[in-house]
Amino acid sequence: MKGARGNMGELAIFRWSIHVLGLIYEAVMISLGISSLMAASRTGDKGARVLGTGFLLIGCGDFTHTLGHILADVFPASPEAAAFESIATAVSVTLATMFFLTIQFYASLARTGQLGALDKAMAVVTVIAGITAFSAWAYVELFMAENRALLIALRSVAVLAMVIVGYVGCYSFITMVGEKLREAGPAIVERYKYAFRGMLLMVVAVTLVLTHPFLVHYPLAMLVVTTLKILALMFAALFTYLGIIGPRWFVERLERR
Repeated sequence: MKGARGNMGELAIFRWSIHVLGLIYEAVMISLGISSLMAASRTGDKGARVLGTGFLLIGCGDFTHTLGHILADVFPASPEAAAFESIATAVSVTLATMFFLTIQFYASLARTGQLGALDKAMAVVTVIAGITAFSAWAYVELFMAENRALLIALRSVAVLAMVIVGYVGCYSFITMVGEKLREAGPAIVERYKYAFRGMLLMVVAVTLVLTHPFLVHYPLAMLVVTTLKILALMFAALFTYLGIIGPRWFVERLERR
């Protein structure tokens, strides 16, 4: 019994540590979003505006998710807290998928200046992710919780749709960066190298998201994967921001090399 209680205590500490890390990550994403949108407003860069919107969306969505987890931990017997956590999860999945869609949109705008058939297809997949996420976490979880098969199916579709948009967006972005590296000057090449590293980390984060459905019954493994996912997303966003938006001090530093 003492061992079991000790393990539960360690899991609780680990879980709260992830909550704190999550809040830091979300503050970073929201800050990057605001900074990117301000830069887009000054320069009129449509791509920066799209990417900044994505940072802001995932930051706000994941903040809602973290808040839901915190309320569920603080009030474990509260049906209201459980309901908020379910809705917050649906919001998080939907806005995270929209963030990956903005990566796809940015890549297309940077390459051709317009959106194409693949962008429209990924927009449809994003809508599917949102509908199934709200169906799974908001409707089924709250009103039809006994139908576990339907719940699992809807969650799987939502996560799979999010991962598809994530992988396609990352692939398009990496392809775009490869093209830019071949034609850009030295300073721009250095910036795109940062963006390239960021997108490789984004692929890692998307892959970790894909493992979530398989870890439902393994709380410690889920906590470890969640920690790695948060770190991968945060540093992926930072590197991408530095490479694409590039605050003035960072750009000047690269130009002086």
